[in-house]
Amino acid sequence: MKKSYLALMLFASLSGLGTATAYAGNTGWYVFGAAGQLNGNNDRANLDNSLTTAGHSGFTSSLSQPTVYHLDAGYQFNQYYAVEGGYFGSSTESYAATGGTLPGTMTATAKLSGWDIKAVGILPFTQNFSLLAKLGVASIRDATSSGGGLVTTSSTKTDFTYGIGAKYNLTQALAVRADLDGYKIGGVASTSKVSVW
Repeated sequence: MKKSYLALMLFASLSGLGTATAYAGNTGWYVFGAAGQLNGNNDRANLDNSLTTAGHSGFTSSLSQPTVYHLDAGYQFNQYYAVEGGYFGSSTESYAATGGTLPGTMTATAKLSGWDIKAVGILPFTQNFSLLAKLGVASIRDATSSGGGLVTTSSTKTDFTYGIGAKYNLTQALAVRADLDGYKIGGVASTSKVSVW
């Protein structure tokens, strides 16, 4: 069910564990979390197309936009390099189609979960503002369950992940981040790209 995702996330970074601060020149541990929504427009079109291909017409469909969340921890070794990783997941995305030539309501649900670990290159411009580049490994489970004759699948994909971002320090202990990360999901037969803001 998950073919492409676009989520808007504002990463609020909380550092200051031990003696660390959020300033670009310092070192130490930090934690951050994020929340946003998945955009499943391509998922809806693909599911509608699968019903049309099966000979159905005249139906209407809807697709919910689930929440995606991310919890991470990292360690900054110096002003230019850090390592971070953690867990991410989503609430359930729900699809429903009814009417037309369908014999009843067709439904499908999908949910993502997984982990990642990334090396982070940091380019500080000022004491408060830095650009980020990320490269690592992610493992994502894409679980789909269906009713009314749609296919049920579950697969886990482990592959490279990459991303870019920017960070602005609000105080010595609090910063905000905006990131764009690329992931791959799917199984042996097919792979889809996932873009997450």
